[in-house]
Amino acid sequence: MAGCATTPAGAASGGPPPEEAAAYYPFSAGWKWAYNVEREGQTMLATTAVTERSGDTAIVQSGDQRLSYALGPEGISRREGLRTSDFLLRSPIRAGATWPIEGGQAKVAEVGKAVTVPGGTFPNCATVEESRTNPERVTRTVYCAGVGPVSIEVQVHDPLSGAFKTEMRATLLGVTRPGEDPLGMPEGSSRLTP
Repeated sequence: MAGCATTPAGAASGGPPPEEAAAYYPFSAGWKWAYNVEREGQTMLATTAVTERSGDTAIVQSGDQRLSYALGPEGISRREGLRTSDFLLRSPIRAGATWPIEGGQAKVAEVGKAVTVPGGTFPNCATVEESRTNPERVTRTVYCAGVGPVSIEVQVHDPLSGAFKTEMRATLLGVTRPGEDPLGMPEGSSRLTP
């Protein structure tokens, strides 16, 4: 899933950053992301893909997990069966905006920044911090307009040291948009080899 861009589709490098949550996490079937994940001294490759999109529901396959999201005018929320729960992103996406989540609060820490990760340099990114209790932890996710999540970091409070320690860090290695093939072939075509 290699693919880098300095100006991804749907994200202009000039002008103000978008305020609609949907601009920061594309959910059309066929989107795929590859991440370098560091956890407990181990590094691994992880892939995530939008496998289904029906109305206001998107299904994302992340390893063995099938995650369901509800997409609406207020933003993007997690879906558990017929019930929606915490918002991942809630419109308007503006620095300082907050919303409640189970066991804590989410906050837009930054908006409009350019971010460089192994998968490329992306303009118009927003950092969302989810702070929760039991255990006390902070998840920082950087979403870039027209691309989706490019960086995720989970820090957990260690009561013995009183400090937060990084439990997991994921950075985008590459993104494949619907209709793109990481090997350069258009989707639906085949290559005959002699």
